[in-house]
Amino acid sequence: MIEVKTVSRGNSLALSLPKNGPFKKGQKWLLIPSSDGKSFTLIPRISNPYAKSKSSNTRMPEEWGDIDFSEFE
Repeated sequence: MIEVKTVSRGNSLALSLPKNGPFKKGQKWLLIPSSDGKSFTLIPRISNPYAKSKSSNTRMPEEWGDIDFSEFE
């Protein structure tokens, strides 16, 4: 468990993270509130893996190309 604390930064509050933790400068994180609104989960933000996807017109290769699907009802 890593303990963090809130600190003042101008007119805002910020979480102070330890330098020896798994955090990197400039890394983006998401703070997800729980259903009770009193606790949070902190997760690293990842880039959208679908952002650079090919056109939807591109046909996916058939996994079982040797099967005739017209044989099935």
